[in-house]
Amino acid sequence: MKKNHSNIKKLSDYIMNFAFLYSSFICFTTAAEKWDNQKFLAVIILICGSFSFIAIFRSQIAKLVYKIRKGKGYE
Repeated sequence: MKKNHSNIKKLSDYIMNFAFLYSSFICFTTAAEKWDNQKFLAVIILICGSFSFIAIFRSQIAKLVYKIRKGKGYE
């Protein structure tokens, strides 16, 4: 049962990573299209796309933060 739950979690993570990657590409292309006429909106969309791209690496960022906090004695 535990192994099946782990496989479902991995599949869920892959699906979420794909969704974040797709949304970041959509944001980047939309920002590129709006760059000439609506710079402010393009910058906002570019920031949202950047956050979406960073979200792909959320598990690696969490592992790094836990490792740093453990090394400094917070836990």
